[in-house]
Amino acid sequence: MFDISELCRYSSSVRRRFLEKLESLSWDEVTKNREASFYSMRNILIHMIDNEDWIVNWVIHGKSREYKRKKAEEYTSIQMIKNHLEDVEGRTKAYLAGAGEDELRRRVDLVLLSSGASFDLSVEEALFQSFTEQLYHMGELIALLWQEDIEPPKMQYFYNR
Repeated sequence: MFDISELCRYSSSVRRRFLEKLESLSWDEVTKNREASFYSMRNILIHMIDNEDWIVNWVIHGKSREYKRKKAEEYTSIQMIKNHLEDVEGRTKAYLAGAGEDELRRRVDLVLLSSGASFDLSVEEALFQSFTEQLYHMGELIALLWQEDIEPPKMQYFYNR
């Protein structure tokens, strides 16, 4: 049976494959405005990383209203994105390593930054929300890559275990 930690590991593995794919493209291709949710593939990937950061390092610790993210345009290279990913994933792994059943059941207040709407969730539900957010945007990146006739990375679970 899958648990939330397994889903987070899977999401991380696939997100890294997308980063590697974007690394193989020119920076102009990665940053081109494609009129997608966050405009460019760079911005979408950064949003995916930032979403995990926000949930794991802010929402779960009762500080969702305090979260400030760097603007996507401030990331001027793939290396900067890699460094950000390493930092966020390192903190996520450390958190999950100590998160037992009681912690996963603990209630948190997820406050949306855009509207201020508030949701009472368990930690596990908040982590699941982050996981599903990753999935939505992976699909978006797939479509953008296909539009350029670029094969997306392998995403199936069995490639990423």
